[in-house]
Amino acid sequence: MRARGILLTVLVLVFVLFAAVNWTALTTPVPVELLVAQLEVPLGAALAAVTIGLAVIFFAGALFDRSAQLTEIRRLEVQLEKARAELDARRSREIGEVKDAVHAWGASLEKRLDERVAAAETSLRSALSEVDEREARRFTSLEGRVVTVRNELAADVGEAEDTLKRLLDGRPVALEDGPAASDPDDAARG
Repeated sequence: MRARGILLTVLVLVFVLFAAVNWTALTTPVPVELLVAQLEVPLGAALAAVTIGLAVIFFAGALFDRSAQLTEIRRLEVQLEKARAELDARRSREIGEVKDAVHAWGASLEKRLDERVAAAETSLRSALSEVDEREARRFTSLEGRVVTVRNELAADVGEAEDTLKRLLDGRPVALEDGPAASDPDDAARG
């Protein structure tokens, strides 16, 4: 496009230079036959006018062609903007769908985690309850043994006190495990 414009400019300048150099020859009147009538007109000026007229027609055609191109470019730009707007809308819609899917997946994951945590809490409570029950049984059993041992110790201490009292009183003591010692009171009775 640029080379064509330069070529046309050079040709117009050559034509103007040619017309300036031969101006007197171009303005000399010559008889011209028009098939219906005969006129005397400067032939060079007539040819220059025809050439200028053709150039104007050429430039008008080029201008019309260029305006058609610009109109087509504008139409394509409008279509491109519509396509971009549709693409942006579709992209926004898809991003929204992905966001909704991620939120749904997150909610599902949260629900599953909550269920698993609840199940773990339930099993932990059950295990703690079982441990508490076992500990309570052990404590009850241990408490029973302690009471038994305490009672046995109390009985043993009581026997030891009785034995000490008898020894201190000078009475013979009968041992449970060994042969029975004779009690002076029993001997007196027997």
